[in-house]
Amino acid sequence: MICADIYAAPSANDLLAACEDSLANGFHGSTGMMCSWYVTPCDCHHGKDLAMPRVCLTGNESEELLAKIIVAGLKAQSELQSIPAEMAAGIILSSNYPCD
Repeated sequence: MICADIYAAPSANDLLAACEDSLANGFHGSTGMMCSWYVTPCDCHHGKDLAMPRVCLTGNESEELLAKIIVAGLKAQSELQSIPAEMAAGIILSSNYPCD
């Protein structure tokens, strides 16, 4: 018997669809929760995954503003749409909200 831990993570393309839906229809349901989760990253994994870009939000950003940044970033950088949502969000948001 072979056992393997397999984890499915949404792609950035999934995040794009979720955030576009959330911006059009409000941050409700599973798409709203998904968009909210990925556009409001915490710095809680710092040091565990050095490849993950660090994002330091000020605390004053709305979900709507962050979702708009993610949607615009994913449309401008379509090559990011095939990578995991968490990584794509980090890449996009870290350019606007870098950590010191």
